[in-house]
Amino acid sequence: MNDETIGGGGEAALAADAPRPTAMLPDADGARLTDLQRAEIRRLAQRADELVEASLSANTRRAYATAWQQWTSWCLGFDLDPAIADASWLAMHLTALSETRSLSTIELRRAAVLAIRRRLGRPIHLDDGYFPEFLAGLRRTKGARPAKKAALLEENLRAVLLLLDPETAPDPKRRLRDRALLLTGFAGGFRRSELAGFDLRDISFTSDGLVLFVAGSKTDQERRGEEVGVQAVPASPLCAVTAVSAWLAARGDTPGPLFCRIDRGGHLTYGVDGRLQPIDTKTVARLVKRVIAGTGLGSAEFSAHSLRAGMMTAADRKGVPLEAAMQHGRWKDARTARGYRRHSSLWQGNFTGKLLAD
Repeated sequence: MNDETIGGGGEAALAADAPRPTAMLPDADGARLTDLQRAEIRRLAQRADELVEASLSANTRRAYATAWQQWTSWCLGFDLDPAIADASWLAMHLTALSETRSLSTIELRRAAVLAIRRRLGRPIHLDDGYFPEFLAGLRRTKGARPAKKAALLEENLRAVLLLLDPETAPDPKRRLRDRALLLTGFAGGFRRSELAGFDLRDISFTSDGLVLFVAGSKTDQERRGEEVGVQAVPASPLCAVTAVSAWLAARGDTPGPLFCRIDRGGHLTYGVDGRLQPIDTKTVARLVKRVIAGTGLGSAEFSAHSLRAGMMTAADRKGVPLEAAMQHGRWKDARTARGYRRHSSLWQGNFTGKLLAD
């Protein structure tokens, strides 16, 4: 999953205006839900994120909990218990979503409802053939092509660094932090959650460069951890090791996050325990969009994930084997990794230019 948190709540309003069926109410005699039953349903909805806490990332837990809350509201609009509604009701819910939401959001809602129902001990049975056919039709209608953000490449970074010159800024510490964060994210192919999660204890320097310990990630839910090396290239303005060293000289050795929070006055922020305070993952996303907008490019085309896509695309441009790039970026699936190469492979060995040559 990329890192998307679902918003909204319009499904409940949509359902409130629709006719309420009585043949499929939870009670055999068609009785409406009691206030006690409805209160229990809402309690389960509020605790849904706790049911999946041990096996899913924080972002996925939030998305699943929101999806379950909205599934609950939609079902209650029909006076239906969301913990026992069958596949036909889920199909109707997803159909309603398809009018306003993307396929990726619909797939996430489906996965959330199915996962939480399993954890409640009331799985939705999909083996009657109807639901798989419904999904196939939905994907065919909506289109399964995922929306991809543009890769942030070397030429983009060179332009960005001109905007983040700490010697010409009133808040040099912020500039130093942002330079180090962007170049580290690009060089290591890190996700925004990983960048925001790095602690000072997670980094070390060697004669070759910088070693960062990723304590946990999307593909390492059991948090075994993994080390990623970033080589030093002192002659390059894009050297992440140089940028991190400069940032640490300004940051100091106070315990806390590597890329810590900085207030509006340009000062590092500390907690009551004396540790530096962490940045939010949204800070990484806002930073990418802000600096890209400053270069004149359309910021809507870029996101925090553009750093990760940029690393893979740059590696592909320079002939780095896919296996090596996958290992560096901690990809487990080759098909997924290939999807991060933003069109660079289209031109390697491409012969179409020769078709028009004299």
